Amino acid sequence: MENRSLSVVAGLILGLLALPAMADEADWEARLKRAADMQAAADAKQKTAEAAFAEQNIACQEKFLVNACVDKARQAHFAETRESRRMQIEANTIEREVKREQAQAREARLAAEAAQRAREYPEREKSLAEERAVADQQRQQKIDAKAAKAEAGARRKAAKAEEHQRKVAEHEARVAERKARAEARAARDKP
Repeated sequence: MENRSLSVVAGLILGLLALPAMADEADWEARLKRAADMQAAADAKQKTAEAAFAEQNIACQEKFLVNACVDKARQAHFAETRESRRMQIEANTIEREVKREQAQAREARLAAEAAQRAREYPEREKSLAEERAVADQQRQQKIDAKAAKAEAGARRKAAKAEEHQRKVAEHEARVAERKARAEARAARDKP
């Protein structure tokens, strides 16, 4: 009964720890999704900037002031690339933050479970000691029962051997008596 109440308490504690964890899980999933969306948007923005720069570079080749046009296109490309990189950095920061929070939550959960195991350890040890004592007692009872059975078997065997010896002695006595009578008869019948 004590073990049940401990397991119920442990379950309640872990359940209470799991409620904030479930809320955190939802928050983490939402933030990770936002970070993935930001990554995708940054990648798309970078590809668009690359394509726009390539188009503008080709268009600039047809103009009179090619270098000024290319510089202007390069500056626009650089601004777009910088914005894309800023988005990627922000997305990576969010991911690192979520992973750090998840690691802290995991460590807290493991610490709580370790503390719970430490609290349950003496009772679990007591329970195991009682189970070992019962097992040892049962084992000793089996050994004693086997010893008693072997002793009873040895007594029966000794009684049978004794009975056999008695019968052999009686048989030999009868044989000796018959032999003696036969010899006496033979001696009487001899002329």
